[in-house]
Amino acid sequence: MASLREQIAERCVEVDRVKQMLDLAFAGGARSSKAPEDRVVFPLLVSCRHIVEEILFAINEGFGRSALRSARTMYECVVTARHLNLHPEKAEDFLSTFHAQWAKIIQSIPFEHRGSPMHDRLIEQVPRYAEGKFVGLRDLDWSGKHVLEMAKESGPLAGLHSVAWDYASAFVHPSAIFVLTTLTRPDPTGSVFEAGARPQEQQARLAAQIAHDLVLSAVDLRLKYTASVKLQELFEKCQQDFLAIWGYPPHI
Repeated sequence: MASLREQIAERCVEVDRVKQMLDLAFAGGARSSKAPEDRVVFPLLVSCRHIVEEILFAINEGFGRSALRSARTMYECVVTARHLNLHPEKAEDFLSTFHAQWAKIIQSIPFEHRGSPMHDRLIEQVPRYAEGKFVGLRDLDWSGKHVLEMAKESGPLAGLHSVAWDYASAFVHPSAIFVLTTLTRPDPTGSVFEAGARPQEQQARLAAQIAHDLVLSAVDLRLKYTASVKLQELFEKCQQDFLAIWGYPPHI
């Protein structure tokens, strides 16, 4: 069986078509719509185009686990964008976490090393930071929902959650899966392990599959904000390509 890199090379026409679709949707002067929530939705979707390039680069260099980590980020971007499309009133809540995010980052830095302008601004904007209290993940919660809940609300996208989030997360955080898929025991009866001997083809293939699925979801959402006959035609052709390559329709 040909390696994933060889298969991608053989599918150069389909890969180029996806890139053309993404360029038309998210590059070359593409702009957000006037919908208030699109000031968040649009950059989240634009990031998908960038992440696809990261994934292709990682796969080409043999870093399948790195590609899978990028695919997880891409999944969260698309899920968040779709959630905001359904709940446009939450866009302001999303943006309002900006100062709390910085407070969470800066709070562990010794006072003498905190930049004065930012420190002063955070005191004004984040009460817990001003009171010297710990700023945690709860202070960054803008949606009141877990990623899976948001994905289910979006419909078919939730079908990707087990691989794009749960499995991919095992390679983002230290875990047993992360360790056991990294090491190889040269001697089955020995206690010495070897690093880097196990190929990352499985993770690379999953990353490519997830990313291909997600870019179609991203463009599908983009078409709800801007009408483009050419983009619609490319989108429909790329959907056909996806079905021909993977054997099932994308999660849209």
